[in-house]
Parts: sequence; C-alpha cells; structure tokens
Amino acid sequence: MKKIYAKIISLLLIAVTAAAFSGCGENGSSSSAQPSTTAETSAQETTQASTSNANSANNNSNLPFPKYAENGDDFTGAWEITESEESQTVSFVFSFNGEGRVAMVIDNSGFFGKYEVENKNGKNTFTTQMIYGLNGEYTYELSDDKNTIKLTKNEDNTKTTMQRLESFDCVPNAENTKTDEKLLGAWKSEDEEYFYFDESGIMYHNLYNTTFNYAAYTAEDSKIKATYSMGGEMSDEYEYSVEGDNLKLNGYSYKRISESEVE
Repeated sequence: MKKIYAKIISLLLIAVTAAAFSGCGENGSSSSAQPSTTAETSAQETTQASTSNANSANNNSNLPFPKYAENGDDFTGAWEITESEESQTVSFVFSFNGEGRVAMVIDNSGFFGKYEVENKNGKNTFTTQMIYGLNGEYTYELSDDKNTIKLTKNEDNTKTTMQRLESFDCVPNAENTKTDEKLLGAWKSEDEEYFYFDESGIMYHNLYNTTFNYAAYTAEDSKIKATYSMGGEMSDEYEYSVEGDNLKLNGYSYKRISESEVE
C-alpha cells in the first residue's frame, strides 16, 4: 500500500506544480497494483486547474466531501486566494469544514490538512500547514459581509487575501456509467483507506485521510474504470469481487461500513 500511496502523492504533486508554475511537462503514464493509473491529457493551465466543477446535477448530500459544520468558524466554507505576497501561490480552492479540517482542491482531487482558529492575545489567529498557498501562523481580519479574509503571516508579515466562493463542487459529471448493486456503498481497509460507490456513478476515494479524489466510474464484468481530473484527465482501473460485506479490489481487502463512517 505504501507504493500506491507514493504514486498518488506523486501524481497530485505533479498536478499541483503544473498548476502553480505552468511549466511542468506532461504527466507520464504510471501503473500500480491498485489502481492502474493513466494520465490521458497534459496538465491544464493554472486557471483551468484551479477552477471547481459546478455540476449541479451531481450535488448529492450522500457524498462524503465537502461537509460543513452548522456552527463552524470564520473560515467554514470554500475559498480561493485572490491576492498574495508569497512566492509560491496559486488560486486553488481551499475548503474548511469548520471543525479543523481543510482540503486544498485541484479539479476533482486534493490534499487534506488541519487548521486551527483561535484568539491569541486579543488577535484572531489562524494556523495551518499546506503545501501551497497557506502555511504557518497568521493573524486575520474578516470583512463585515464575512466573504473576505485578509491574512498577515506572523513570521514575515506577508499579506494574503481570500475570497469566499458562492458555489463549489469538485464532483465530475457522470454520464453513461454502469453500476453494480453489490458494489454500492462504503468500504474501508484495515489501514484506513476508504471507497464510496454511489448509485449515480460517482466514486469517492480517500487515502489515509491525506489525499482524496472523486471519479465517474463504470463497473462491469468485475472491472471498474474510474475517470477524473487532476490537472489533466486521469483514469484508474481495478478488478473487483464482492462476497457479502467483503470487497476485494485488485487483491486488497475492504469491509463494508456505513456511509456516515466515510472520512
């Protein structure tokens, strides 16, 4: 599983770097036991890679991400950086769940991280560690309409401005897909890898609560093909079998869990 994790991290880093600097070459094809991953198109331009997919047809409250706390904090919701003095910044979408979890999203995929909002010495303080855009401890000011946050990094006083997004959806379109009733629902491995297969043809994959992706999938003849965007179009292929509450996916074992348990 460590090899699989390393490959997916590498693909995400390629996509992030390509979006941030628009200078990396093509995402080369790669494969592994789970899944076999192929990069089908070259990396997109920064503006394309950082824009969320507004597919209202896929808005489904059953999907695990994003979920927001009813009584969250000042950051709860989806934001993008509009101005920054930091050298390595790009306008990815940052989704804060209101309970200390943040995701940096590129197209249908992203990295998970943690954040904290507190009052220190009478100042509103925000702390997080992400690979791009936000990293460190900041003081912040929230606009009266609660749609703009101005951050000042405590380390060097660099300024960053974030704007709240009116809508955010990182789920791809699912068209002409085929599902398998036995496969539907949520699954978890012993080392906390999660899959969720929705009847709409959408698959959610969470690797160790570190990375995630949504994909449109087809399940047919004991094979799954999942397609998604991560700075370019990708496809994963799996072989699977289901016996009761046990799933085998490319030789790895997963147990059925309730949908509410999916991270």
